[in-house]
Amino acid sequence: MRFAFIFILAVLFAVPAFAFDADSSCVKCHGNKEMITKLGFPQMYLDPTEVDKEVNMGGIACESCHLGNPAAMDKDEAHKDMPRPFYAAVGAKYKYQAVGREITNFAPISPKGTDRTKLLGAKPDPKKADEMGVKMLPMLNWHDRDPKTMAYSPEVAMKTCGQCHENEVKDYNKAGMGLQKTQRGFTHWSSDKPGPQNCGPWFGDNYEELKGECARGEGYTKAMAAGSDRGCNKCHASCNDCHYEGFKQSKARHTFTKKPETLSCYGGGRGTICHAGPMDRRRGAGYMRQEFAFPVNELHDDVHFAKGIQCTDCHESKNHSYGHIGSADARKSCQKCHTEIYDAAQKSEHGNVDCSSCHVKAVGAYQYTFWGPGKSEGMPNLYTKYKEYYGTRDLPTIVKQPKTGLWIPLKPYPMGTMNIAKKPKITNKLLLRDIPKTTVKGNTSIGQPETFEVERSADEVNDMYIITGLYGGYKTNDKMLAWIQMDKMSHSVGEARDCASCHASHEQKATSWYTFDLANAVKKPFSGSYTMVAGKKGIRFENMTNTEIVPADGVDVEDFAPFLKNPEAWNVKGIDFEIKFDDKKYAKGFGDYQNLYAELHNRISSEKDPAKLAQLKKIKAVLPHNVAYAAEMLKNMK
Repeated sequence: MRFAFIFILAVLFAVPAFAFDADSSCVKCHGNKEMITKLGFPQMYLDPTEVDKEVNMGGIACESCHLGNPAAMDKDEAHKDMPRPFYAAVGAKYKYQAVGREITNFAPISPKGTDRTKLLGAKPDPKKADEMGVKMLPMLNWHDRDPKTMAYSPEVAMKTCGQCHENEVKDYNKAGMGLQKTQRGFTHWSSDKPGPQNCGPWFGDNYEELKGECARGEGYTKAMAAGSDRGCNKCHASCNDCHYEGFKQSKARHTFTKKPETLSCYGGGRGTICHAGPMDRRRGAGYMRQEFAFPVNELHDDVHFAKGIQCTDCHESKNHSYGHIGSADARKSCQKCHTEIYDAAQKSEHGNVDCSSCHVKAVGAYQYTFWGPGKSEGMPNLYTKYKEYYGTRDLPTIVKQPKTGLWIPLKPYPMGTMNIAKKPKITNKLLLRDIPKTTVKGNTSIGQPETFEVERSADEVNDMYIITGLYGGYKTNDKMLAWIQMDKMSHSVGEARDCASCHASHEQKATSWYTFDLANAVKKPFSGSYTMVAGKKGIRFENMTNTEIVPADGVDVEDFAPFLKNPEAWNVKGIDFEIKFDDKKYAKGFGDYQNLYAELHNRISSEKDPAKLAQLKKIKAVLPHNVAYAAEMLKNMK
């Protein structure tokens, strides 16, 4: 009898204690297949036992995350004040605005297909779409976002996740990502610091400032600014964006993870958003690449991604903050797995060269980008981003970071914004995108503070830019503010570029090709290319060529291709981009490298001892990073 009692206790304690309350109206309706079917929504059935297994948090009920009133059996009363997932809708009545799940007839939100950029994509129910004036659903948003702005909602996060994870939510609400701090530092197109940038300025609560520098201010409306704001907000993460794994197949659609996976950082199957935007598009050197890359599937994988290394293995969170673009912590993570190579490189003449300078080669996506009149967020906008110049640059340009002295790889490419009246103060100077201390307004309607400070020091960022000036002569677009966008290349790490790519010349050359295909702008795709040359006397873009451009009806070619009018607007003199090295010293060093490489190759091909073979291969890996270091390793081995 005693044994049986102990056995029963053991079984009880071995089985997880599930949290669902059978008396809850949530469970009575959604957990009762017959009832939910009778109500006309069989697709909304959820097995409460499976939900508890997948949530795996213990002690929480449906209302802990979804709110609502679990005591009410009336549908409207039970769902009162309950935040819900929503879609960004585009159509006759929706201009990239929130629409509820009724637009899909409450179709289950579960992954479909193999394209990871749109696993959770949905099509509107034809009848509902016609009734509601919706054409397409470009984006899914989880319930911890504000339907009006589409931004992460600290208020909803605290009411839901914050019940158990109060400190984590508070930390995130103060972090740069939670408050969109970096983006909010870009208050104007023409500001000298941090300068104009690819993603545009901060549109939220910034309408008057943007209108004031617009040459067609009367044509720039609040609706346009609000639409752009919604478009930007989709990229900045909420709790669920990182920790809910809706992109995974499951029985109950309730899978969560403590440590975000790489696909979460890339939008989680809701579109090419989050880091899929700046990494794969703007920088062109993304981590996942494949179907996220531009051009699709044409650029090699990052070797670390191919080995299954997650973003958070290198980019570790500190108080729910992931640092900054120039994070030394992320750079030093190379040392974890490549200790000897890292140490050898640090002790060499290349000790001030970032690993990515040698190990990132072809980069993709934007080869031009322009902001001009067009259509975005489903409506006409004076500032539409024409980014579809998708192609490849054969090599990044190695530039010395002015503050840290570290040589880093950048992708300089022409950018411009039309209809800018304000003349920039600083032109033709290489500048870092540091952000002077600025006080910005918060969005109190979604739980943000009234104001907070934004600041980013020069040693915390590796992106650069050169404002080249205002250029006129356009028929309807007044003047173009032109600048060279210079984003740091960080990922798509792989086999190193050869020594000659840097040391055959003190001048750096790179070739870009692209194809532009946007139905709103052109009747047929067109292609083009150019050569970028950077050296002691400056930087220039030569041989700009393109096939025939046939603009769409009602569109002027200068709206999206202003380089045709001013092809020399991005040529700058007086900035030194020369790669500094002694030709004779390099020739001798390269000879020593070749001789040692040949010896190692011979030894490796004939070595039978596994331990010695492994050591020889390690020396061969060290060799390109430090010849003397590798020679000493080989000497000690002998």
